[in-house]
Amino acid sequence: MISKVGKLPIADKEFVKSWCSDFSNIVECIPSAIKSGNTIILELNSGIFRKKLKLNYYIKLDKNFFQVNFINEDNKLRLSIIIDDEPFFQIYYEGANENEFKRIMDEIGKNIKEKLYLSYIRYKDEIRNAILSDKLKNVSFVTRIVARSKLLIEREIYTTDIISVIEEILSSISPQPVLYISGYGDGVFRLIFINGEFKGIYINYNGKESYTEEELKNLKGKFKISVYSAKLGDILSNEE
Repeated sequence: MISKVGKLPIADKEFVKSWCSDFSNIVECIPSAIKSGNTIILELNSGIFRKKLKLNYYIKLDKNFFQVNFINEDNKLRLSIIIDDEPFFQIYYEGANENEFKRIMDEIGKNIKEKLYLSYIRYKDEIRNAILSDKLKNVSFVTRIVARSKLLIEREIYTTDIISVIEEILSSISPQPVLYISGYGDGVFRLIFINGEFKGIYINYNGKESYTEEELKNLKGKFKISVYSAKLGDILSNEE
């Protein structure tokens, strides 16, 4: 019997539980694993020899506990994730392939930490983007941005392709910590880019409000466009 224990890199219990409940996340952490129905197939590498194991899996999930058992006649691999104030994982193996499974368990532990952390970073970015998009509707928030920013470009245009106009503007400006782009006229749009990445949008066009980049393609007409440069701290300090 061999075992491994490790601390998880984040303490957000609800996120950890949600991440575990998507079994594909777990499968992706197991090297060479292929899911097939209610089984997974593992490939073991013993020097010049390779062999495949087919293991049935059984999942348990409750408020503070996730566990999956992978079992066949000769092998039992158990992964448990304890979801408390300091979440951690336990991996246990018993069977005829301890040498090969020691390496697999090390990889599982490493992958769980890395993939869970990266998923959490993406999740936090999505939340921040949603917050900024929602804030862009607020006139007082926009006014504070403008008051703390430097005006780089101001022009009036008529266009049927606002996305191309924005891309042209972005390509003409040197990198900035924060760019705020606003357009007023036959509609309203407000965009924020942080370190060159799109981070928030608000659109009001034909009486309809939207917070998705996809809706930009529908904007047509005459607009006065203003582009501002700001410091990152000035924007983030207004998120609260």
